[in-house]
Amino acid sequence: MRFTLEEIREVTQAEVLRVLATNFEGVAIDSRKCQKEQLFVALRGRRVDGHAFIGDALKQGASGVLVERWEGDAETTVFVVPSTEEALLTLGKHASSRLRGVKIGITGTAGKTTCKHLFAHCLGQRFSVALTPQSFNTVVGVSSSFANFDEHAAFVVVEAGISEKGEMEVLSGLIRPEVVVFTAFGEGHLEGLGSVLEVVEEKLKLLGEKTQRVYLNVDRGIPEECQVRDRVPQAEVFSFGASQRARLRLTSFELDVSRLLSRFTVVWEGTSFSFEAPILAFEVAVASLPAIHFALEAGVPFEELRESLRAFRELPGRGRFFRWRNGVVIDDTYNANPLSMRKAVRLLLRFAQGGYSTYLVLGDMLELGDFAEEAHREILERVQVSPIRQVLLFGPRFVDIARKEFAREVERGRFVVLASSEEGRAFLESLATAQEQWVVLLKGSRGMELEAMMPEEWRSGLGD
Repeated sequence: MRFTLEEIREVTQAEVLRVLATNFEGVAIDSRKCQKEQLFVALRGRRVDGHAFIGDALKQGASGVLVERWEGDAETTVFVVPSTEEALLTLGKHASSRLRGVKIGITGTAGKTTCKHLFAHCLGQRFSVALTPQSFNTVVGVSSSFANFDEHAAFVVVEAGISEKGEMEVLSGLIRPEVVVFTAFGEGHLEGLGSVLEVVEEKLKLLGEKTQRVYLNVDRGIPEECQVRDRVPQAEVFSFGASQRARLRLTSFELDVSRLLSRFTVVWEGTSFSFEAPILAFEVAVASLPAIHFALEAGVPFEELRESLRAFRELPGRGRFFRWRNGVVIDDTYNANPLSMRKAVRLLLRFAQGGYSTYLVLGDMLELGDFAEEAHREILERVQVSPIRQVLLFGPRFVDIARKEFAREVERGRFVVLASSEEGRAFLESLATAQEQWVVLLKGSRGMELEAMMPEEWRSGLGD
């Protein structure tokens, strides 16, 4: 999105100290990824201050800087504001008002990013789609994304994530979504949000006056449909899931572990639609229902949609899988909460039923507050009664509970306590010589950095 100097000055109420460039192609908040003609926004974070990287951004080609203080002598356009974070939000809201496409906001405890990419995949074969990159789901991430979008995109797909109360109200005012998708709710970010019911209450605030359609996962029964309808009586609500009461219902799901693809059937209004896709988890098939329905409603022909789903790939760190030697590697290292951990255990159960030797690498789940110990214990209890052959544990929560309460499993070597990433990598490398069919799934919170355990040879399998 292109901005003029006067536009930025008026929107942010900035003081302009010097003028060189008068037009800017979007914004950058990371000096390493700054592109030519962008406006670099120097944000003050908890660990780093963007003002220290202004020189790097200018070397990368930035045409101007938005700062809270200016002490340099570089020849560039300089905007000074009291708070660069507030100014970026204001600029993001302005960019949002310029976007002409239908805005689709996606939130929930699990499945947000995958659902976002399913929407982009299903719509992108026929329409221009702008979507927030990676996990740019915060106020800062969404604001900067909007400022970089093509304002003529037909659809704008946005992931909305929160970790504290009050954040969703800001995101809702920024996004102003016409379509809202609630994926699945459970225990996540409880440290800043409290209970699961408080998480739901906060996330419902994404709904707004412009919302005309809502997709609500009803498999867990939270939130209730009436809670949604009370907030946005003007919107049409499409319940989805495997539940009998779902309006868009997944009626069958079959995973072919030999071919690493699934076949599933979706039913709505008495009509069945069957698909085949390289999707391993039942929960991902459920997450695809809103995207499938919306794409068909938008005019994507069924055969075209069915063909495009055959080419869908899950993202690195979020369920991407590949074959290596006699096995299958599933990379789910980007994040974790009890809901997604249970999904991982259920997925390995399907592989065990298909004759695979199953291995699970678990890293601690962070930001669970007072619920943390109970949550980690519950996951280990599930694993204990499952057919999973061996579990590698990394992180103080899992390790401490395993040693105290699952000592027998540790002694017999079924629960392996890891002291370092290097120990985990050595184990994973040893699978190269395994003669039987095997599968390994890595799952942990972002802060555990489980991807560091992966042998270098696996990088090519993960792709971009």
